[in-house]
Amino acid sequence: MPVLRHVPVAVTPEQIVRTRAGRKVQPGLLEDAARAIALGETLWQPVLVYDWFEVTGLEGEELWLRASSGDAREARLRAGPKAGLLAGAQRAVAAVATIGPALEQRVQALQAEGEPLQSYLLDSAGVVALGAAGEALRCLAEEAAREEGWGVSPAVSPGSLVGWPLKGQRELCGLLPLDEIGVRLNEYCVLEPHKSFSALIGFGPGLASTRVGSVCRVCALQDTCWRRREDVS
Repeated sequence: MPVLRHVPVAVTPEQIVRTRAGRKVQPGLLEDAARAIALGETLWQPVLVYDWFEVTGLEGEELWLRASSGDAREARLRAGPKAGLLAGAQRAVAAVATIGPALEQRVQALQAEGEPLQSYLLDSAGVVALGAAGEALRCLAEEAAREEGWGVSPAVSPGSLVGWPLKGQRELCGLLPLDEIGVRLNEYCVLEPHKSFSALIGFGPGLASTRVGSVCRVCALQDTCWRRREDVS
C-alpha cells in the first residue's frame, strides 16, 4: 500500500501569528514564531498512507467502497446527510496522515516548563505542518482525476463533516494499515498521535470541480477552527 514520506513543509511566522484574532503583530512575536518553526523542523515527520477504492454505491447517507487492487477490503461508510458531496464519484482515495509524536511531546513539555507562548506557537506550527500532508493528498487526487478527465470532490472526514460522527473512523481507517506510519485509533475513535487526520476524496465524471475544495461551511468544527477555509466546492 502506498506510503508517501518526505512531504515538503513550508511554514512562515505570519501563518502562525495570524491566528491571534487579527491583532497587530509585534516584531518580537514574529521572532518567537520563527524560533518555534525552527524547533518544529527538527520534530515533525509528515507521512501519508493511502490507497485507491472503487465507489460501488451511494444511497442516501451511505457510501460503499471496494479496494481497486481486487483484494477483499471494502467498507460501508455512514457519512450522513452530506454524503451527496461525493455524488458522481466512481473512485476515491482514502488516506491517513500524521506528523508523528515528537512535536506533541515537546508542546506538552514546554507547557510544563512554564513556556505557554512557545508551546502555543509550536503547536500552531504543527497544525500547519500537518496541513502540508493534506495538500499532498489533494495533489494526488487532483492528478488522478486529471488523468481521467474527471472532477474531484471535497475532502471529507469523520468527526468534522456534519452528520458523520467520529466513530466513522473505524470503517474508514480500517481500510488502511495505520501501523505502517505509527498511527493508531484509540477506543474513542481518535487518531494518535493527535496531529493526524483521515480523509476521503472522490473523483469521477459526475464531479465538476478540478480542485479539491474544503467543507468548512458544513464542518462540525466551523465555529472554532482557526484553519477554516472558504473555498468550498
